[in-house]
Amino acid sequence: MICKKCGSYVVDDALTCERCGTFQDAESFRLSNASGVKAMRQGRASAQVITLPPRSSEVREYGDYEPLPGYGEPIRQGASQGRRQGQSYAAASRPQEHRGVPVVAGRKTPNVKHRNKRTAPVKRSNTNWALILLILGVLVIGAAIGYVVYMNESDEGHRITARKLVLEATPEQFELAVSKDPLLLEPQEELLREWSSIPAQTYWYVGEEYLDSGDLSTAITAFTLADIMDPENYDGLLLKASAYEMLSDQKSAEELYLYLSTEVSTFRTEAYTALIRIYQDQGRRPEAADMMKLAYENTERENFRLQREDYIPESPQVNLVAGRYEISAMKEDILITSPQGYDVYYTTDDNAILPQEGLLADDGVIVPVEGNIKIRAVCVSGDLVSDPLSVSYNFFYPTPPAPKSNLAPNTYKKRYSVELRPGKVEEFTKKQQAEMEANLTYYYTIDGSTPTEESPVYDGTPIQMPPGRVTLKAICVNQYGKMSSTLEVGYKFEAPPYLNQMYGMKDNAINFDDDTFTGFQLNKTTQEEFESNFGKAKTVTETTYLQLTNQARHLDYDWGYAVFILNNNQWQLARVEMRSGFTKTPRGIQLGASADEVTAAYKDFGQVKSPNGTRGLYYDYPRVGQHLISEDGTEYIQYTAHTLESKMWVLQYWLESGRVKKIVHFYQP
Repeated sequence: MICKKCGSYVVDDALTCERCGTFQDAESFRLSNASGVKAMRQGRASAQVITLPPRSSEVREYGDYEPLPGYGEPIRQGASQGRRQGQSYAAASRPQEHRGVPVVAGRKTPNVKHRNKRTAPVKRSNTNWALILLILGVLVIGAAIGYVVYMNESDEGHRITARKLVLEATPEQFELAVSKDPLLLEPQEELLREWSSIPAQTYWYVGEEYLDSGDLSTAITAFTLADIMDPENYDGLLLKASAYEMLSDQKSAEELYLYLSTEVSTFRTEAYTALIRIYQDQGRRPEAADMMKLAYENTERENFRLQREDYIPESPQVNLVAGRYEISAMKEDILITSPQGYDVYYTTDDNAILPQEGLLADDGVIVPVEGNIKIRAVCVSGDLVSDPLSVSYNFFYPTPPAPKSNLAPNTYKKRYSVELRPGKVEEFTKKQQAEMEANLTYYYTIDGSTPTEESPVYDGTPIQMPPGRVTLKAICVNQYGKMSSTLEVGYKFEAPPYLNQMYGMKDNAINFDDDTFTGFQLNKTTQEEFESNFGKAKTVTETTYLQLTNQARHLDYDWGYAVFILNNNQWQLARVEMRSGFTKTPRGIQLGASADEVTAAYKDFGQVKSPNGTRGLYYDYPRVGQHLISEDGTEYIQYTAHTLESKMWVLQYWLESGRVKKIVHFYQP
């Protein structure tokens, strides 16, 4: 093919012209611009005669001559030698390959003159721009991949990303990151996904870098972001707390140290140490002491205990070790003192707060009181309070022995009087025994009840025993109010006159035949039946009855009143009070009878009056007979008993000037 620029012949497979170096589009040239001999050979109809470059001489070229004789014959050796000698031969063979300028048939080949001059070498350009562009593209892609790998895999790349995210972080983002609002879940996940594109530890490193460089605000921002991605990182949060302190934000620092010491790790010491320092710097000495104690308890580091011992007052001291002591035998009271001379506050109340609710021990003396007590005390120096002293005591007074009776328990054919004497304490000396006996008071009963300090007092006068079965019970009380155990002795005196039956009893069985009123019966007689027997009431009033919730009616009469309660849709009699006679009474005891006539009609053991004026007649619960005194000083005799239906009935005889003024009969729920 022919070079488009210089017209020189170029081999078909060459990419550039050997003369001028111009790039050759061989395929395009071949398909669209082929002409001349080559086009003719390909049989192209559009083949044109190629215009040769202008001849520079009259030298003929191959094809300008007529065929020589012997054309096609082999060239003789002489011909070959003649060419070497510059001679022309007519008989030359046609070339087997068509090279050089195409030959045009029928025309003479011009002579070609050779110039004997040196041809300058043609400069050739070997630059492959396509290859260069390809290499550049590969380098750019490789650089991009390397940058991505560097940013996503290397520590420095992570830190670059972390710095960018920290600087872009806002308080609103922090609120979103920790929000519990389900409506914000999607943007929250997107934000956390962006922040988690790098390791959480990188944010702590970046925060530390800002802290070291003095950019405290940005450091706190980085630490806050790091805490969201890596919560409860003790070391990281320590750095954040120190940043708060550098910014003089003591409140935030204290809160963070408290969080570290109570929530993140109770075993590490750094947060405790920082809190103690903050409290001391702020003059909060009690809180510093408490923190030293908490730090020692949680970490078991001796330095905290020793630090606290040197910081707070020493605990109080007592002269009496814990234990059990008889007060009457103690030679001294309890003495509480402060080793350093500070004020001492104490309490025996387990719920009291010291020293605020304690008592100041002016002279350090505490008078013991009977019972189990626990004394707590502290020493106070300004606003510092020592560790509490806690000591328990059991103080008691001596208990006297139970009294003795001079009459042994037995059955006797006649009645006897009984005397009481003190019991013997084996370990006492005669003097101690005499001192004890001199301070004893005796109380006794023969009605069957348990003696108390309100029972009859034995003053040395012999106790007259009643006929029948009787039980003597006695106690004694010393000067300290300590009561002895109970002496209990049973006797049987088979001698008349025998005692009457208890209220509601007959032949030792429940029987109210002699103890009911004529015309009515409690818990049975209805209002209709009562009014039928005793007439219509003057007035009827709705009321209540004792602690019952049942409806009640109060019926007034000239002789007194009656109370009915609604039970099972019936108005049943519950109480009657008679101030004048209108029916027959139990055992014939009418209004105006004396107190002795009343007690003589029922069982009476003959027990004497107690110091408060009352007297027990008999006691076999629920069957009880008593001579009592009301709150207003009025005397009355009362008997109680159970019916067969397990109802408690009460019969009272109210006295005025020793005579029965009214009789009350009622049901006791």
